[in-house]
Amino acid sequence: MSVTVADLLQLPSLKKARLAAGAGGLNKPVTTISVLEYALPDNLQDALFQNNEFFGSEIVITGFMNIPTDVEAQCANLRRLAHVGEVGLILYYVGVFVPRVDQRLIDLANELDFALIVMPEGRMDLRYSEVICEVMEAVFKDQNAGSASLVSDILKQVSLLPEHRRTLDSVLKLLRDQIRATAILATSSLHVLHAAAWPRTQDGDFENRIRSMDTLPGAGGAPLELPDHTYVYRQSLTDSADGMELFLIKEGDPLHADTARRAGEVVRLAASLWDREHGQMVMSELVRAILRDEPLKMRRLAEIFHVDVASIHTMWVLKTPSSQKEQFRRQGLALAQQFFSGSLNTIVADYYEENLVLFLTWPANALKPEIVAEELEGQFSASGLSVTTVLCQELATTADVRSAYLSIQNYLADALLIWPLKDWHTLQEITFAGSCRETVSQGEEAIMKALSVLKPLESEREGAELIRTLQVYLLDSGRSALRTAELLYFHKNTVKYRLQRAGERLGYSVDKLPETFALYTACAIRRLLKL
Repeated sequence: MSVTVADLLQLPSLKKARLAAGAGGLNKPVTTISVLEYALPDNLQDALFQNNEFFGSEIVITGFMNIPTDVEAQCANLRRLAHVGEVGLILYYVGVFVPRVDQRLIDLANELDFALIVMPEGRMDLRYSEVICEVMEAVFKDQNAGSASLVSDILKQVSLLPEHRRTLDSVLKLLRDQIRATAILATSSLHVLHAAAWPRTQDGDFENRIRSMDTLPGAGGAPLELPDHTYVYRQSLTDSADGMELFLIKEGDPLHADTARRAGEVVRLAASLWDREHGQMVMSELVRAILRDEPLKMRRLAEIFHVDVASIHTMWVLKTPSSQKEQFRRQGLALAQQFFSGSLNTIVADYYEENLVLFLTWPANALKPEIVAEELEGQFSASGLSVTTVLCQELATTADVRSAYLSIQNYLADALLIWPLKDWHTLQEITFAGSCRETVSQGEEAIMKALSVLKPLESEREGAELIRTLQVYLLDSGRSALRTAELLYFHKNTVKYRLQRAGERLGYSVDKLPETFALYTACAIRRLLKL
């Protein structure tokens, strides 16, 4: 059976710690421990999170050294850790660096069932190493006790991950960490689909490594022993995933025969639970490889599907309200593929992190993207689905694709606040929304500077009406006085008067560039702030 958060609280180094919140997560399994060294939720931490692997069942140690009094930042870290499947946080140096555990942090941990463990307060002599050593010792003892629970442990760990991380890729990486061996999933023709190296510094050209062997080990039999004391095991997964083979490469001491057999069972069951159709599974992994910018995996999977990944220059991302998530999951992919089956060619399409992602070719004679987007919205609306679409055209590389997707994940919610009447957005609008959010995150001084352009209007008796008219004119109507009048239920002449009056107070026409850009930005930031 697995080591749980509750078990850790019985360790000598944690006996005097207290569970401040998250009792609902006490029975979650723990497989490793790590240190959160940089806790400020800014661009640097974004990069750290985006370029590190999180596969759940990890407990984290921190002292919140660089955010000791920033409760919002502490909560942001807690949300992020819970989102990627971590099970708890051990907080050091409360009463030394962190003045106290804020009630907002406690409430959030309880809401997320995320164990918040506080070490004895007011103590500067505590060391991370004591807890790290005892936690890993407990984990290793549990893993070395036998392989009987290997299958249930890993499947339980994966089931606790966010839905988008319940993949064979995650299963292999959890398996790798559990048995401390390289795990490789390949087709019967030895094309590598997934690989998890142990240790992570290991050479990643696993396909050539397997193909270069003079003979392969027998499926389910004894390992192939190489001259450098490396043992290669092979498990056939054809019962549930046609044509797939699992290879395990263990250096030093060999694996127990039962451990190798159960490793195959883990992957076979995972394929049955989370990847029911092998073809669709590979397509899903191709989407993931593109969005994660994983060149080796991308190339291998593209070969299987005969997809020219280099020709991908257009990505559309569709999102639906949470209330329609299940219907969207059932019908969205088929609706989109049916819609694009005519004039445009869908290269790759699948769900990713609850969004529908479409990679398209865009012929020179095709309709304008905005026209196609409106027609696509109509197709979904006719089926009772409300969707927001983000159009990313002219993406040069798969690195650009990944960057665009991350921007959508980070800033689409802000774009919806800035342009609430739009059903589709461009990548440029998402990027603009991100720059507005960045201004807001810099604090009061940056906000006041950005909004200062509107100061001449705020001093007017009718200032609120002038600013509201300007917002609708710039953000919602495409700078059309007639459309602005329709949206505000005013006469067109009223709108023209207000825009003229605003220009007089500002000292320039509201349509004059580059001055209008500062006005546009200020109007957008006001909407972000819900002013």
